[in-house]
Amino acid sequence: MKKAIFASALASLLIAGSAFAAAGYTFTNYLKVGSTGADVTALQSWLVANNFLTMPAGVSMGYFGQLTKAAVVKYQASVSLPATGFVGPLTVAKLNGGTTVTTTTSTACPAGYTCTALPGTTTTTTTTTTTGGITTPGAEGTLTVSQGAVPNTTVYVGQSKVTVLNLALQAQTSDINVARVTVDLGTDSSIYTKKFATIYAIADNGTVLASMPLNTNTVTKSGVRYSVTLTGLQYLVKKNMPNRYLYIAADLYPSVDSTYRTSTTFALAANGIRGVDGAGIDEITNNALVDIAQQILINASLSDSADIKISTDPSNPLSGAVIASSGPNNDQADKVTSLVFAVKAEKDSIGITSLTATTTIGGAANNSTTTSAYLYAGSELIASAAINVNGAASFTNINGNTGYVIPQDTTKVFSIKVDIRGANSVPATLSTTITNAGVSAQNSQGTSLTSGTTITGSATTPNTLSVLKAGPVFTLVGTPTISKSVIGQTASSTFASSYTFNIAANGTDVVIPATGAMYIGVYVNGTRVATSSASYEKPVSGVTGSGPYTIADGSSATFKASISFVGPNGVYTPAGGIVTTRLESVTANSATSTYMSDVFRATGDAQGNTVTL
Repeated sequence: MKKAIFASALASLLIAGSAFAAAGYTFTNYLKVGSTGADVTALQSWLVANNFLTMPAGVSMGYFGQLTKAAVVKYQASVSLPATGFVGPLTVAKLNGGTTVTTTTSTACPAGYTCTALPGTTTTTTTTTTTGGITTPGAEGTLTVSQGAVPNTTVYVGQSKVTVLNLALQAQTSDINVARVTVDLGTDSSIYTKKFATIYAIADNGTVLASMPLNTNTVTKSGVRYSVTLTGLQYLVKKNMPNRYLYIAADLYPSVDSTYRTSTTFALAANGIRGVDGAGIDEITNNALVDIAQQILINASLSDSADIKISTDPSNPLSGAVIASSGPNNDQADKVTSLVFAVKAEKDSIGITSLTATTTIGGAANNSTTTSAYLYAGSELIASAAINVNGAASFTNINGNTGYVIPQDTTKVFSIKVDIRGANSVPATLSTTITNAGVSAQNSQGTSLTSGTTITGSATTPNTLSVLKAGPVFTLVGTPTISKSVIGQTASSTFASSYTFNIAANGTDVVIPATGAMYIGVYVNGTRVATSSASYEKPVSGVTGSGPYTIADGSSATFKASISFVGPNGVYTPAGGIVTTRLESVTANSATSTYMSDVFRATGDAQGNTVTL
């Protein structure tokens, strides 16, 4: 006979709700066909786990395709949502719809016994639902808001999604799901009838949480003040975490009369943010109207105020020799880079329609000429032109009616390359210059920009390029060194510096004297204090003779030039002073080559620490 016993009720906690919330995943973006990323992968994983989706064999998750859309439709229908296949505000709210915490009773019975509740006891069930991915069910919280900075307080007619107010949110003791925000628009209706057309609430990850056109149907007037409320945000602020930022942004009308291009103030309305904490209690901020407000100045359209800036780019060729060794007479060089320059488009996209570059090639005993020039945008050839007797190459009708377009607030690097003819064995200098007067450009509306006003700056060849038919080509090997023998401030400290470099003979044999062929300059804080003859020895290979040293045409040899100097050269170096050395010249074939000085250099401070360039 089975015995019956009375058992006391034992409470157990059962968790139900969305799988996203149970897994601790918070859905943050709206999704549709073509979407990719972690949210899509998480969505697909949940749809598969809940038998809404079967992924084809060999197909990875992370892309929202037609199969995923069909699965979303099934899910939406199952929870009485509009079955559109678009994961929008309603579906996001449902997926992040929270966790249901249910308290029930259960009894523990030994085997062979039938258990019933004690007389007079009752079974109770308590259910609490939290929303929006809240991980603090049952906890009450508080929400504080403060003002954050905006990227720019000046906006331009026609701009889209410009930040006009930044709200820094922080939750204490409970997560809070922010549901809506009310923005005060001031007392002048022109803010929405003449200036701004649309308003947005944007998460700190760039997701648009809500948007609304500004018109008489959406803007509310209370007393003398206008306001607009953005709802359905579902913006989760975790408890006791650093600020989350809620950005209020707006689109300006494509045309704003000059009368309305004035300062405009956006503010958080009193009691302007509402959210729900873990206990399901509404949390409303209680700020005064003017506590959080941002002035925004409206300027003329970007295209009306656009400009471009021209500058020399640091990626220019370093100082060195250009050997003209092609053509029937071995005196030609094609597409030699003579200038690299940068053009920055500010406030609007611009199109460069024409450009004039002037190239000079100098040297009394050198009869080199430049014949053609080429304009490159990065590695893309965009124009070519003949070089006239004055050295000018005019690149016209660049890229048709639009010109070569540079997007707003973007810098594009261009280069000028030239063909050289008639070089001989005497080095000739090569230089190219561009001025703002030689550039024609237009804004995104097709309006021409003005040189010297909206087109500014210039660029010129910064390093010494020497052109010759045949001779030595110098290449630095490794890193120049500089050192100091004694740490501290003393005029008797000995400095030392050395350079290892390669000399290649191109088009002719190269002869280097055994002594007195190499000189290293010494500078203190940028001022030259001495030039010293460097010591060097016969290279291990690549030369013949014991002095002078001959490098045969087509061969190369590696030299090491060194100097030592005191204090330097008796000059007291002040605390923090910079000592620089430069390999300034090398004599080859009875001619002194000085065009490597900007490349071959070493720098150290007065304390003896070595810094190399």
